[in-house]
Amino acid sequence: MNNTEFDSQEIRNDFAEYDRQATITNFKVACTIGILLMPAGFLLDKFVYPLKAGEFLKLRLLCSILIAIFLMALLTPFGRKNYRHFGIVLFMLPTSFMAWMIYATEGAASPYYAGLNLVLLVLALVLHWTFWESLIATFLVIALYASAVLAHSTIFHATAGIFVNNFYFLTLTGIIAIAGSFFHSKTRFREFAFRYQLDQSKRELELS
Repeated sequence: MNNTEFDSQEIRNDFAEYDRQATITNFKVACTIGILLMPAGFLLDKFVYPLKAGEFLKLRLLCSILIAIFLMALLTPFGRKNYRHFGIVLFMLPTSFMAWMIYATEGAASPYYAGLNLVLLVLALVLHWTFWESLIATFLVIALYASAVLAHSTIFHATAGIFVNNFYFLTLTGIIAIAGSFFHSKTRFREFAFRYQLDQSKRELELS
């Protein structure tokens, strides 16, 4: 199959609808993960920051409720039509709450930095976004982390080394997620185009 066949507008239109359904299904999985895992982090809060565990539990439950609301909105006709924009909102919900907890604890030294890596893993392994969506999402995660640390640290020089270390690994994780999304999206389209052409050939053969 040559590149001209791949660039068929008919194939691209059919792929867009296929991608819509697949992406919404992935969003459902990501929402379920977020709804369950955010409150589960209360156990970590209880051991690491016992004095803040009650406050953080309220934040975690609020985040889960917002994700559930997002999921219901996504399943409406408006949400299905604008599912790409909804994806960024979904992604930013747990990211924003974790950034706040980083700010509210130890800034650069906060162990909640690891949660942002988990968010990027969901981006890479569950959502299967396009290159540009992954790039924007990764940038927002890193920007929120940097903002939380800088807003917290009145003596930033004392934790600068930890910040650079965490920033470095967040960036690497983001680059891996972006690269994976780029190659995965191209592979998905090519596989869909092959199947589309094969089905079309079968129909033509049956008619002849």
